[in-house]
Amino acid sequence: MKGTMTHRSPGRYLLFCLLLLQFLGTALGGTEPEALAPGLYRFAQNREKPGANASGSVPSSSILPGSVLPVSIVQTRTPMNTDKYPEEGVSSELAIERKARIADLRYRISFDLNPDSDRIHGSAEIAFKLASTSDPVILDFRDLDANGVVINGRVSAVTINRVKVTDAVHLHGHILLPAAHFKTGENAIGLDFESGSAAAGRPVIQYSDKDDGSRYIYTLFVPMDASLAFPCFDQPDLKARFTLTLKTPEDWTAFSNEKLIEAESGNKVTTGAVHRFGQTHPISTYQFAFAAGPFRAFSPAGKSGVPLRLIVRKSQAAKVEEHLREVFKLTSQGMRHFIDYFDHRFPFSKYDQVLLPGFAYGGMEHAGATFLREDAIIFRTTPTKSDRMGRASLILHELAHQWFGDLVTMRWFDDLWLKEGFANYMAFHAMASINRDPDLPLDRQESDIWRRFYQRHKPLAYAIDSTRGTTPIYQQVSNLKDAKSAYGAIVYQKAPSLLRALSFHIGEEAFRSGVRIFLKGHAYGNAEWNDLIRAFEEASSMKLGAWASAWVKQRGMPQIDIDCHCNEKKRIDRFELRQHDVLNEGSLWPIKTRILLFGEDGKNERITVEFGGPSLKVDGLIGKPCPAFLFLNDGDFGYGRFMLDARSHKAVIKRIDTIEDPFLRTMLWGALWDAVREAGMAPAEYSALALRALSVETDEELTGSLLDRLMRVYTRYLSPERRRSMGPEIEALCFDKMQKATDAGLRITWFRAFRSLAGSPEARSQLKKILAGEITAEGVEIKQLDRWRIVSTLLAYGDAEAEALLAAERKRDTSDDGRKQAYIAEASRADAPTKRRYFEGFTRDRSIPEDWVEGSLVNFNHWNQSVLTAEWLVPALALLPQIKRERKIFFVLAWLNAFIGGQQSDTAPAKAALEEVQTFLSNTIDRDLELKILEVADELQRTVRIRDKFGSAN
Repeated sequence: MKGTMTHRSPGRYLLFCLLLLQFLGTALGGTEPEALAPGLYRFAQNREKPGANASGSVPSSSILPGSVLPVSIVQTRTPMNTDKYPEEGVSSELAIERKARIADLRYRISFDLNPDSDRIHGSAEIAFKLASTSDPVILDFRDLDANGVVINGRVSAVTINRVKVTDAVHLHGHILLPAAHFKTGENAIGLDFESGSAAAGRPVIQYSDKDDGSRYIYTLFVPMDASLAFPCFDQPDLKARFTLTLKTPEDWTAFSNEKLIEAESGNKVTTGAVHRFGQTHPISTYQFAFAAGPFRAFSPAGKSGVPLRLIVRKSQAAKVEEHLREVFKLTSQGMRHFIDYFDHRFPFSKYDQVLLPGFAYGGMEHAGATFLREDAIIFRTTPTKSDRMGRASLILHELAHQWFGDLVTMRWFDDLWLKEGFANYMAFHAMASINRDPDLPLDRQESDIWRRFYQRHKPLAYAIDSTRGTTPIYQQVSNLKDAKSAYGAIVYQKAPSLLRALSFHIGEEAFRSGVRIFLKGHAYGNAEWNDLIRAFEEASSMKLGAWASAWVKQRGMPQIDIDCHCNEKKRIDRFELRQHDVLNEGSLWPIKTRILLFGEDGKNERITVEFGGPSLKVDGLIGKPCPAFLFLNDGDFGYGRFMLDARSHKAVIKRIDTIEDPFLRTMLWGALWDAVREAGMAPAEYSALALRALSVETDEELTGSLLDRLMRVYTRYLSPERRRSMGPEIEALCFDKMQKATDAGLRITWFRAFRSLAGSPEARSQLKKILAGEITAEGVEIKQLDRWRIVSTLLAYGDAEAEALLAAERKRDTSDDGRKQAYIAEASRADAPTKRRYFEGFTRDRSIPEDWVEGSLVNFNHWNQSVLTAEWLVPALALLPQIKRERKIFFVLAWLNAFIGGQQSDTAPAKAALEEVQTFLSNTIDRDLELKILEVADELQRTVRIRDKFGSAN
């Protein structure tokens, strides 16, 4: 681009400016140069400092065509301070200033999509009303260099109110447009722009389907990546109406937030096709999206109130057909439930669900056009009931977002939980109402959904909340470039858990009324968590400020213990609850929970209690019969670590596999797992108990949970000696149950566990016979993805035939997904050259799709290869700033969990790795990365502590 200062020796230019300011200051009687032009002076001073930019590169300033010097920006005040340029990203300060001045925002955008180029050309007209012309207008638009470092984007033909502009400045990923060009009231900015697309590391993503040679392009702008694609005001509370035009190859179809209103094929004027979409309702920039390529669209049979479509790339059209009926039925039922529950029509004109290969997340709730990871809908292995329920919760989660997130959007990303927490909670709320399992009696159907809610949310939330890396639900985000840090288990697991607790606290009817008040009051606008709490206060006539402040703004959680004593007559004579902060930071929480007194005679009593102080005496239970055991969170309405007292712990161990209620049985297993993680129960004892229970357990969901925890105990907490003695017993049980369990879902669950654990020569031989079709199990169809995962296991355990089987599988599966799975499988290979090649590819080869990299991280760091992978821990930590900057949401945690988690198979590697992590933390690192390392390293610390405590007994 013309006039780029970095091409004209900015250091010399700025030095000249400083000297000139000093000269003028002397001439004016000793005036300090900073007082003459404070912005320019400080910018010049900063440019002299090495590493002035947090990203590690010195920011560049680009003068748009016609400009000579950046002094025009000094002469015109910025919205923040007269002496401060806008920083990289979107600061909360900049966002507040823009929100106060800009209203009635409309974008008219055109993109020219060429799959043979990594550059995209487009044009934009941005119309809005401006309240004040005292300050410049600042747009966001940035690009990335070859190394993923932020640079200024390329724009041209800039006009304001149809007049050419020649003095705009591009700085730190912003376009500064002087105030003199604007007027109070209606204004319009026009410009042409150029942005990038790639297979990974870009918000405009290109995908090449090797199955049929097709090409696809789609977008992913959350949390603030729209400004990497086109100039905009990239903040969630500047909602706008979008009108989109896409130019594509002639055989492509295109989809966006609104309905297609016109499509033209090539003619004398154009080549390719032109797709014009209707104007959207007001939405945030991160909710704007499009996808283009030779897709196939399916609609449900019959008419629906809201037009529905499921859209997939053409090579997968046949595979998706078997899933259409279930997906459309679930979507239609979910929509009816939400329209009724929210008392608000579907907010947009249609609802598309677009399936995309290699999509970075399970789904993204673009207004009217949810994008879903293809593998989350099209099962690549024979699904269990749990798999189908997982798919249902994803579909309903994204559907709920159309109201909570799109209709009403959080004002800023520190309130991310408003959309994510609600979507997770409402997904299960819908499932509890619309899911009807014919295999369950009516009184168990709803409870079974909330049991699943517990399993999918509470253990993970509790695990994070007990670490030094945890955060409050409300996470202050000072700049949207750091908004990715707000995503994690606290938002996705703890927040919905607290919403369930709030519903219990104020009652279901008041909760629903509060939700309706909130949505009605902020439709097509933005809101904060205080707005939601006020709506619940209005609906319930209760004061909720203290409750919300404690649960939303405090980090961590309480541990609730009980002091219950029975006299010689077997009657309760003391019953006291106590809470303490698990992080020992002195916090207290308002607690409402339901206590179960499990009677020796099978008669149970339940009592609901509330308290907010350090303790509560429950005098109403004095004189009651002494129970066999107590459980302090019956029904899972409370949030916290609810520990079993010593007497209850012994009683639960004795009868855990005979408790008929699966919800209670599941939660008691959760309490026992807490005892293991808190070093109160020997891992070897837990393993023996789990094996005993698994031999008779018939619930698929609980079986999967117990097997997962057994695997974690086996790979992390047990000594190598105990592992060698216990391994054959676990393998034999898995293999036997894989063939003999009464339910097909259970047999599949056991097969998956066996496939992961088969490390002994005998088990590997059985695994190879399964691969060859010599061993089968009824209802357990070995699909292609299963074959790749078997090969991965054999490679990881160093089986002599693994390389030949890998080569054979490459020949067998030449599909697009086969290339991906071969890459993921080979990362399991236990040799140093492979690890080096993969690590260098992870960090240097930008052509490798991000889902390939993420999928291979665990195999690279296979649990039994700690000695081999130890050398890559410190380099992996050193790369965190780059990983955070370049990769999508959640990738940093996946990276850390793989590289730190891979060092826990034996005591010596674990201790050495812990020392390296602690050394790394002693260096300067940003607070967000520090918290994430502390969060992940907590499990490593627990591993060391548990092994040290139980020693040879383990």
